[in-house]
Amino acid sequence: LITSTPGQAQATNDPSWGSQRALTKLNAESAWQIASGSGQTVAIVDTGTSAEPDLAPALLTGWDFVTDQEGGHGDQNGHGTHVAGIVAAAAGNAVGGSGLAPGAKLLPVRALDAAGAGYWSDIASGIIYAVNQGAGVINLSLGGSVRSSTLENSINRAVAAGITVVASAGNDNISPVDYPAGYDAVIAVGSVDYRKVKAPYSSFGSALDLVAPGGDIRRDDNGDGRPDGVLQQTMDPNQALLGRYDSFAYFFVVGTSQAAPQVSAVAALIARQGITDPRAIQAILQQTAEDLGTAGRDDQ
Repeated sequence: LITSTPGQAQATNDPSWGSQRALTKLNAESAWQIASGSGQTVAIVDTGTSAEPDLAPALLTGWDFVTDQEGGHGDQNGHGTHVAGIVAAAAGNAVGGSGLAPGAKLLPVRALDAAGAGYWSDIASGIIYAVNQGAGVINLSLGGSVRSSTLENSINRAVAAGITVVASAGNDNISPVDYPAGYDAVIAVGSVDYRKVKAPYSSFGSALDLVAPGGDIRRDDNGDGRPDGVLQQTMDPNQALLGRYDSFAYFFVVGTSQAAPQVSAVAALIARQGITDPRAIQAILQQTAEDLGTAGRDDQ
């Protein structure tokens, strides 16, 4: 039963709205008539989150575990900023594009360096930091093939505290999925293309919980002459090569890293309805998802 005040977000005046195929596939504007992300905090444990124009109003201070200092805004890679925009870029402000949970606050936790690499220990510390800062959802668009008890323990602590943890399945087209997505307490997210067909890169397996639009840069299935990726604003890589990390542009990016934050955003919208238990949120996500492929559960 939905009892909250309807949301107010509208995105049709955002100039990039027509190219944000994932949002239209997921009927975002209909969802926003029920609720926005207002009042929710989503932690982005990643390469940092830059204060680009569509994200600045949503950004909290955060922490940088790479340099061990306050502030998670020092994204020198672009990955974390793109991921964060998928969650909560401002909607309906006539600027750029939109996130799926506009109005949510973003807690930037930098645990990966400029090359997108990092240590399980820093990621685990970032998760505990997000717990202590009161995040309701933690997005982990990252992964590796090696288990870590330190990482798993931090995730279990987060879930025990009532926080939903979402992670990308991996982009190697293999089974099983990467860790931390492979842990039972995590919602593991794979990727489909514009046709809702498994993306060729998306990892899979028995730990997979959901899929979401992650795109396929080699395809143009809607025929608009542009690659079928997930469009969001992030750091301009050409300027980054010159040592400038404050120049932003919109880019189509594909991957399970782009699929996972869509699930994190919907988890925040569900939490806005007063349903905050991570298992309850996962059950709602799975029960209301479209059943793709073979009827019933399947590993792809």
